[in-house]
Amino acid sequence: MSGASLGAEERALVEAVSAEELMESTRTIARWVRLSGTLDEARAFDWIEARLRANGLEVNRYHHPALVSWPESAALTVVAGGGAPVRVPCATHAFAVSTPPGGLEGDLVYVGRATDEELRRVDLRGRIALADGIIAPNRNLAMEATGAAASIWIAGTHLHERIITPVWGTPTPETAHLLPTTPSVSVAGPDGAGLRERVAAGPVRVRLETRVYRGWKQLPCLTGDLRSERGGPEAETFVMFSGHVDSWYYGAMDNGSANATMLEVSRLLAKRRGALRRGLRVAFWSGHSHARYAGSAWYADQFWQELHDRCVAHVNVDSVGGMGATVLSEGNSMGELRAFGSEVIEQLTGQRLSARRYGRSGDQSFWGHGIPSLLMALSEQPVENADPVLLALHHQISGGAGKSGGLGWWWHTPDDTVDKIDPALLKRDAGVYALLLSRLCGAELLPIDHRPVLTELEGTLGELQAACGDRLDLSPVAVALTALGERLGVLRERIAALPRGGGAARTVNLGLMRISRALLPVDYTRTGLFDQDLAVPTAPLPGLQPARRLATLEPGTDGYEFLRTRLVRERNRAVFAAREARRVVDDTLVALAE
Repeated sequence: MSGASLGAEERALVEAVSAEELMESTRTIARWVRLSGTLDEARAFDWIEARLRANGLEVNRYHHPALVSWPESAALTVVAGGGAPVRVPCATHAFAVSTPPGGLEGDLVYVGRATDEELRRVDLRGRIALADGIIAPNRNLAMEATGAAASIWIAGTHLHERIITPVWGTPTPETAHLLPTTPSVSVAGPDGAGLRERVAAGPVRVRLETRVYRGWKQLPCLTGDLRSERGGPEAETFVMFSGHVDSWYYGAMDNGSANATMLEVSRLLAKRRGALRRGLRVAFWSGHSHARYAGSAWYADQFWQELHDRCVAHVNVDSVGGMGATVLSEGNSMGELRAFGSEVIEQLTGQRLSARRYGRSGDQSFWGHGIPSLLMALSEQPVENADPVLLALHHQISGGAGKSGGLGWWWHTPDDTVDKIDPALLKRDAGVYALLLSRLCGAELLPIDHRPVLTELEGTLGELQAACGDRLDLSPVAVALTALGERLGVLRERIAALPRGGGAARTVNLGLMRISRALLPVDYTRTGLFDQDLAVPTAPLPGLQPARRLATLEPGTDGYEFLRTRLVRERNRAVFAAREARRVVDDTLVALAE
């Protein structure tokens, strides 16, 4: 830890992080296999709740229904092709469909990496597909669209538990039809190579036998509030610090160490309550692993207005303190908070955050509210430690290649046990979170800067315009963003000149929050403020991303005109968001001048 720019109080805060407390909490939580909505998960929630109360937080515990799923059993047998019947070790997936009694037989067809082009080359109707790579919701959707009866996916060195529904949280009438409709299993790399060889040598027939639990459970949701003692309007706002409790197997890293970090940060900040200008809300979710983020999605729905009005930022924590996790530069961040988060990480570890946007994962249920977000995983493995197949999945989730090799070979396996946690690295990670949250809760002026957001949006817009050519004029969005950028520059100059300790900070902070409320939904969502997008890969300005496809369609055809109509509406949404943000900037400047 460099700590060179830390004051005495901040240095004391970081040094007060206790590796012993963190490990004891991790060991306790990892005593239970925490399937969503089960008794053992409830026991973990009971223990966490007691610790929050002991730390002096105001606790609320809720229960809500959710559709959950987990695999129960799977068997794969080569019944014909290449010799006597052979059993191949395999695992099925949460929300996959169970096979009929006696199993499901079919001819096996190898489809490479199951790209759109590869899937178009072969008739899979009624057959069983064999594909390279780890199964993911978007890949399974494409596979099911072919009419395949089932699918087999060739994973890496280890079999990692997977949830394959693309529906974020509890399904609605509009999304329920997207739940998986076919059986699927994964096999390890060497076994998958053997299956490929059999298919190459001649016809192969296999039988799948899978059993998957799917049903409704009452899930717990736990929050603890640490309120500012200073009073005033700023004290009514809060920073949300969240992580999931449910787990695959004992889940010491995912997510026991993260829960321990949440408890340790709340313990330390409770002793420094007098330094907080705004509150801290720690939120513990269920339904992350077995219900596709149903807990945070439920909370986002039930407390929409409070979150929209009062939550200044969302900090997420997942899978910290893993042995060998020396990479701290690849965490997800929104542009508004990237420089702030990067400064903290650099001060404590010497590393800086890369410009890595959020993928659609990790309890990021609050984009429609317009709440800026920072981090999911913080510390990750070096690339050289990674399973190449798992690395490809990690890059898909995190939005591209980087220095990270993911979360460790034990991720989502029975080997995620306490021996995979390095106490020194867990203390380091918890120190980063403690300092991040102390500054977010204690800063007079929120460390939110929207200029990097505009840079990202303008770059994306240029790419989209180049892709669609003269089929769609995106210049109205560009003009609105340019105008916003000019006014943001004026606002930043005004903020820099403000005297500290005056009454202007609340005006600035409210303005910064309202700018995020305007920009973030159009930057990160297709469905807007009150719904949840699917759990599939996303890109900036997701509503306008289909403009790339417009140039491939023939004007005058149904497909072209349908898509262009949608894109005009999305253009209007983007222009409106930029204009609303500019209006907030102007209102803030007027208020500061009074």
